[in-house]
Amino acid sequence: MELPYQGRAIINEDFNGIEINIPPKRNWALIIFLSFWLCGWLAGECFAISSLTGVANNTAPDGFLALWLCGWTVGGFFAIRAWWWNIAGKEVINIGQGILSIDRKGALLNKIKSYDLNDTKNFRVQEDIASNGPFGGMRTNSLWKIGNVGTIRFDYGMKTIKFGEGLDEAEGFYILQKLRNKKMIG
Repeated sequence: MELPYQGRAIINEDFNGIEINIPPKRNWALIIFLSFWLCGWLAGECFAISSLTGVANNTAPDGFLALWLCGWTVGGFFAIRAWWWNIAGKEVINIGQGILSIDRKGALLNKIKSYDLNDTKNFRVQEDIASNGPFGGMRTNSLWKIGNVGTIRFDYGMKTIKFGEGLDEAEGFYILQKLRNKKMIG
């Protein structure tokens, strides 16, 4: 017999409000692939830097190599960001004292976003579904985009804010019901 799924979100309550910790769904194939890929990326980065600085062969700097190195470095940053998010990332949602804040810890170069609860409305649950692409109907994978993704949504002015990346609908409904029971959201 299959045991009921207990969810991934960890909900902590105190006098100031509620804190919800949501670790990302770990993609072990991606973690292993990126671990090896980043080793090759680092070798390429070191080789390009040594060639560019003339350490390797005492040559003048190459303009194309400098441009290539910039693109290579940016690509590596995004790969490191995705790798680190899969290993150590988590969403931390704090709700209390009239503010909802979303912190994606482990997402490099990401800042905490805070929202006035008086201006939030229409909290709802909707799973991310990719309707286009070769595998249409699959959940979207936020491999490269760590940000405004998630199963739980609300309207803030003329923008839809999302959090709870990778949560199942049932867990999203559970979290929203808990927040409504505590009178933290409408």
